[in-house]
Amino acid sequence: MFSLRSAHKREKIVAVADIGSGSAGVAIIAISPDLPARVIVAERSRLPFEERSVEATIAGITAQLSSAGEKALAAYAATSGASPISAAYAVIRAPWTRSKTIRAMSKFPEEQQVTDALITETARAAFAAPGESGEDEPDPANILETSIVRVELNGYPTARPKGKYAHTLGVSILVSDCDPRVRKNVVETVSRIFACPPPSLRSGTRALLSVLRESPTFPDDCLIVNMTSNATNLIVVTGGTAVRHTRIPEGVRSIVKRIGGTGLPEETLTLIRMVAHDQCEHEACKATSAAIARAEPELARIFGEAMGRIAATERLPNTLILAVQEDLAPWLSQFFSRIDFTQFTVTTQPFEAVMVTHKGISDMITVPAGMTPDPGLSVAGALVNIESRND
Repeated sequence: MFSLRSAHKREKIVAVADIGSGSAGVAIIAISPDLPARVIVAERSRLPFEERSVEATIAGITAQLSSAGEKALAAYAATSGASPISAAYAVIRAPWTRSKTIRAMSKFPEEQQVTDALITETARAAFAAPGESGEDEPDPANILETSIVRVELNGYPTARPKGKYAHTLGVSILVSDCDPRVRKNVVETVSRIFACPPPSLRSGTRALLSVLRESPTFPDDCLIVNMTSNATNLIVVTGGTAVRHTRIPEGVRSIVKRIGGTGLPEETLTLIRMVAHDQCEHEACKATSAAIARAEPELARIFGEAMGRIAATERLPNTLILAVQEDLAPWLSQFFSRIDFTQFTVTTQPFEAVMVTHKGISDMITVPAGMTPDPGLSVAGALVNIESRND
């Protein structure tokens, strides 16, 4: 009894938002030292599947964020003994954020002791180097975050480099930008609903990489396919560090439209899931199977071209980590495992697709009995738990 009360006294209550291009979710979670984060309430609001301008999408997502946040706050207020919400986080995903990894190295004439100042100096050199430009590159005027994700001494990754001696020091930094309109709306909406200081903002790439790195379920070398409603990020991870990124304007909405045509998107998603699980044989399922077969060659071309860009200098790991809406995940997992992308993989074997689910990170975040886990909010909540432990 004593330890349980002590644990609850040390809990910090945090609001966490997950913002994509077709939905926004909000969870209120409890953070405790040395324990998984605990989801108390969670809500998600989705935009209807329809064509809209970028400006209309931003306005719609802001409205969904407000709706989900207000519902989550009302549900939390209804819980007994509710503690005040002390802080807020928001994870903003593609296409609103873009990320890349930059690397710099310092060489010394003789072994030198590594200090925080030396690491910072090397990291600054990475920013000073001329970079590439293009639609996949973060905009220096709208940087959301910069974080050191890997330090190497004499070519070997080191978790605690300070105080050690080395001839070479390598530093890898994840840099992300954010659409300034989305950033402004997220900060204003979350701050208003929860009457708290402005939320800490993180990119979807940083959240996913941080959580996968902490989980024993996922390998250090993999290709991440992170799909939202309107875009997909492909991220090559080597040794637990993102080394190459590319983005394509293909997502859940466009794939559903390719397969379902003028049919209702929600019905199409249900049929795709049923076909993937081999759960129906009626005419609508047969028609969906035929539509999938017609759509797959073009999808294989689109994803193949993107893989070709990031495999130009080095082949891709065989494990493919799939982070996507649950309805589409089973079929996409089969698609990436079955379609011949072997020309891009390091072993020239098909991808082994692994889906990101709440179960895979349940050692970092838990949900109450009877609640259906929301993978996006689970990743966002797990990130907050990781960062709280490292503070």
